[in-house]
Amino acid sequence: MPRFFSALVRGIALLPVAVVSFASPALQTGDQEALAASSPVDFVVENLDGSQFVYVVFHALDRDGFCSPPEGAVSLHPVLDIPVDFVIEAGDGVIIETSDGSAGFGRSATGVKTFSTAVNAASASPVRAFAPLVTGLTDECQAWIKVSQSIPGPLRVLVTVPSDDGAGELTFLADLERPATIDVTLNFRWSLVTWHGADTATPASALLGAGGTSDITGKVTALYGWDAATQTWRAYFPAGAGVPGANDLTALRAGAAYWVAITGPGPVTWSIAETP
Repeated sequence: MPRFFSALVRGIALLPVAVVSFASPALQTGDQEALAASSPVDFVVENLDGSQFVYVVFHALDRDGFCSPPEGAVSLHPVLDIPVDFVIEAGDGVIIETSDGSAGFGRSATGVKTFSTAVNAASASPVRAFAPLVTGLTDECQAWIKVSQSIPGPLRVLVTVPSDDGAGELTFLADLERPATIDVTLNFRWSLVTWHGADTATPASALLGAGGTSDITGKVTALYGWDAATQTWRAYFPAGAGVPGANDLTALRAGAAYWVAITGPGPVTWSIAETP
């Protein structure tokens, strides 16, 4: 889940970044309001061959709702070919690619120029472009970086662009909140593990794995937890999930230890979405 913060730096004038004048002839009123309420920084997360990649995409339109002005028109507040600076402030990751090919590996990329998605689409060698902030928009200015993460955790990126008066900068701080995963090895027959996931998660949802992508329900025969209040063992049997009264372990507590039995004969990897 992304979160966004914006801050004005050095007392600048308004920059026409993803905020369109309500008198814009290019967009409908609802689209203008959507843009004004949104952040111009977006995240696109991809998993490819076991690797984690995050595209951090900056979107921009001028005050009239254009990236590249119509033929014969002049944009008084141009956003095409403006330099965009990206800095990874927190989280695992390294920048491995930019939309204009201007940066190598590192934690920052400066001066990445925005491009027109319409012009790019008609190019003989287009770069990757992403969905606009407003569905159906045919042209939008974009600039992006591609971040490689060895650990799929949170990511904070500072994005800075020049103001339309050239006297200052506008800065956006974008947070991508993604739970890190912990891989726990379960050995035949019993394994004692500490639950690092969400507090009060149900055993059924926990066995589905992080994001429901590594379901081990069919490989687990029993899960036991100690109830200190009643001084009794509580159990969950996946095979008896639909049987009334069969399971009295209804929630896993963060930091608590549990005995887990698997069918075997080999080990099983349990992927858990870690909760900070």
